[in-house]
Formats: sequence, C-alpha cells, structure tokens
Amino acid sequence: MAERPRSISSLSTIPAGDKGNNSTIDWHDIPVLALGPTVRNKLSLYLNRELDTAKDWRYLAEILDYETLDIQNWERRRDPTRELLNNWGSKRGSSVGKLLDNIHLIEREDVIEDIGILIESDVTKWVRKREEERRNVQDPEVSSVSPNFSQDEFSRITIQDNEDDSQKFDAFVCYCLDDHPFVQEMISVLEGKEKLKLYIQYRDLLPGGSHTTVTAELIENRCRRMVVVLSPQFKEDDFNNFCIKFGISLQPGGQSKKVIPVIVSPCKLPSILQHLTVLDYTKKDLRPWFWNRLASAIKL
Repeated sequence: MAERPRSISSLSTIPAGDKGNNSTIDWHDIPVLALGPTVRNKLSLYLNRELDTAKDWRYLAEILDYETLDIQNWERRRDPTRELLNNWGSKRGSSVGKLLDNIHLIEREDVIEDIGILIESDVTKWVRKREEERRNVQDPEVSSVSPNFSQDEFSRITIQDNEDDSQKFDAFVCYCLDDHPFVQEMISVLEGKEKLKLYIQYRDLLPGGSHTTVTAELIENRCRRMVVVLSPQFKEDDFNNFCIKFGISLQPGGQSKKVIPVIVSPCKLPSILQHLTVLDYTKKDLRPWFWNRLASAIKL
C-alpha cells in the first residue's frame, strides 16, 4: 500500500473523485466544518497544552488576527482550541487549507504528522458527501430542470411573478408549520417596519411543478439570504433538511452568510449548522435587539 501524505505541503489537495483523474480539490476551498470530532479533539489535545515555546492555540489565534481580549476570554473556557476553531470557522475566508497554512506558520508540524491522515479522511468524506447531496438535488426531481424546466418556466413560480419580471426576495424563510405564529410575527416586523421582502412558501409559491426543483431555484437565484427557523419539530421534516443542506452547499468555506439560523424554541442545533452564529429568540432578555440583528443580517 502506498504511503499516505502527511506533510502540510502534501495535504494541500486531494483527487476530486468523480471529476476526473486530472482534477484536484484545493483544501483552501474546504470549510473548517468538514473536520470531524476526532480531528477537533486531537487538535485540542495538541494546542491546549501550554508549551515552553508558546506555540499553542494562543499563538494560532494571534496569527489568525484575534485580539488580546478574545484570547483572554477563551483562556477561561475548558477547551479554548475548540472555541477558536468554531469562531474562526464561521468567518469569511476560513478553510481547512488556511488552517494548515497557519499551523505551519506556528511551526507545529508535529500536529500534522500525527493527524494528517485523519484530516485527509475528513476532507475526502466531506467532498464526497457534498457531491452526493448535489446529485440528490439534481436527481431525480431537479434533473427535470432540463428539458422539462426552462428558464421561461422558472420565471413564473411565485404569485408575484409576471411575464416581465420575476420576483426577487431578501430571504427565503425555512420553517415547519408548528412555528407559523413566529413566522407571522417575523412577517409583521421585517416586511412592515424593515421593508424587507420574505419568501414564505405557503403564501408565495404557485402550485404545480416540482417542489424540490422550484425550491432549489428560489434558494439559489431568487433569495439573497435564507432564514432557518429552528425548533424540535424542524428536524423531523425531510424537506426542511433538504433546504438547509442545499443552502449550506451554496456557501463553501463560510465565504458568504447565506444561511441565518434562528432558534425559536429550545432544541439541538443540527450539526450542519453548528459552525454558524445563531440568533436565539428563546432568550427573552435579548429580544429587544433580536429583530434589529436579524434584519441587519439579512441586509448584509
């Protein structure tokens, strides 16, 4: 068996799977969320330790342009490396490749020598999963975009569309019917006071056509943002799970803020959203700022 690459330089790319033998995927295009719990735990074991050389998580945080106050706050946490990865992983431009570059800058080749194979495995799994999800979006329903769905047919998919204009929206609202009262309040505040235009499926979608195909078109091309309304019932809805997976696939490496998670009743955050900053409506003491923060996130 051929020896697997373990150095940082040899871990910069991997074969692109179904894309052909001559193609590779640059790890600078892979988000930090691709790293699984085993890799994250090992990174913590290595970088949480205080070394005489000071080449620990603090040095990494400095290299990543965090301020002293951020570092001091994380010093009080049980697992500061995890806090750093979660925070930095949600920022624009973060990636597995850039993480490896910076681990190299702090001269911690020992970390990669130990867990390089695990990182490679996580990246490979993530790439294959994204390819599978995209195939699922395309097959069998979304594949009907061609020839059964032309761009002309996509021009009339909401009740606001007409022959001359296809309605654009500030945000696609993904929610389950149990949370409709909250969505009604959202409509009142964001479309009223804030003058935003929301896509609400049960209000705006024209009947007929492929539900999955039309939804993918709306999320990708008609809506600037996607607000995900989370509650215990949300994860039971397969269609909602499809929507958030598709939305996340449109922001590789955290390089956009397409998806905005909002918790409206206590629930466990889906793993695919755990790298994102969450708005929590359940915290009543924070509600005076809730709607302004949500509106500002949509307007970015």
